[in-house]
Amino acid sequence: MSINTYYSKTLLVGSQHKSPYNTGGLFNLHNNFALACIIFEEYRLFSCLTHCKSTGAFLLTTMMLFPGKTFADPILNKILSTHSITLAWVDNTRPISWQFNNKPSGMAIDICLDVVQSIEKRYNTKLKVKWMKIPAAARFEVISDNHADILCAVAANSVQRNKIVNFSIPWFYTKMNFLAKKPAQIMNEELLSGHNVGVISGGTSALELAKMNEIYNYSISVRLVRDFNEGFGLLADGHISAFITDDVIIRGKLAEMPNKEDYRVSQEGFGTTLEYGLVVAKNADEMEEIINSKIKSLFASKRFDELYNKWFMSPLTSPEDNVQLPMSQHLLNDKLRYQN
Repeated sequence: MSINTYYSKTLLVGSQHKSPYNTGGLFNLHNNFALACIIFEEYRLFSCLTHCKSTGAFLLTTMMLFPGKTFADPILNKILSTHSITLAWVDNTRPISWQFNNKPSGMAIDICLDVVQSIEKRYNTKLKVKWMKIPAAARFEVISDNHADILCAVAANSVQRNKIVNFSIPWFYTKMNFLAKKPAQIMNEELLSGHNVGVISGGTSALELAKMNEIYNYSISVRLVRDFNEGFGLLADGHISAFITDDVIIRGKLAEMPNKEDYRVSQEGFGTTLEYGLVVAKNADEMEEIINSKIKSLFASKRFDELYNKWFMSPLTSPEDNVQLPMSQHLLNDKLRYQN
């Protein structure tokens, strides 16, 4: 049977089909797309090849593939209709995310993969995972511009960032910290005054340092860098006195350094507490709900402890490469709340 014959039968089915989605009306309304459907046994099994040229056609296809539910979330619609999901990640932020054995690795990566499994189970489908490696300075724009579906990386929630993206509930807490060579004699944040330091462009550390300069009259000279690798490189080469970023990233970097005894960090970290979440687009409300549900279930089960011990309390690449960062009181409180 020809494609034209299938198309004619599809129009007939659409005009006669009675359902809460009013698909017949959508077929008549959106005639600028090509749809080929092979129909078996009273139209109960559909194998559809679709080329969408309008929002109506796109939503119609999703409803046919997932009958009984409509999706107001365009990100979830795209994921389910294409059977693929794009996960953005940032390199050189151990143990949150980095490249190990030629693939993305880390705590954020594992949580995202658990979310993918949750979507597959919820909608009885199989998703192809596409990884998108991005620079740290552009990580939120990648999500807000819909180039990726979930950000699986260092992502501290803030009022400013919430204007362009949505954050899940927290799965990690940290503060700022500095990494400096011992000859610089920087023992605490106050002694950063008068020094040239590096921070990620658009990061929370840059905003915090600006506040410190204003409130405490520090004279910290800030050099903006695009990613973590650049910042650590400038420090190693002596172009800056310290690199300032999240405490967990500092400790992850220090753990892998062969000459770690040449560097100094703040023992407690400083600044306000930062909440890490997975990040989705502003209109991805159903995706956000799915992610939040998965994170709560991780806390309520042994899975979160397994992941945390794997990335924060165990050797990563060698016996000496161990972050050794016990779970914070914030995380312990979250575990107790979700378990109850």
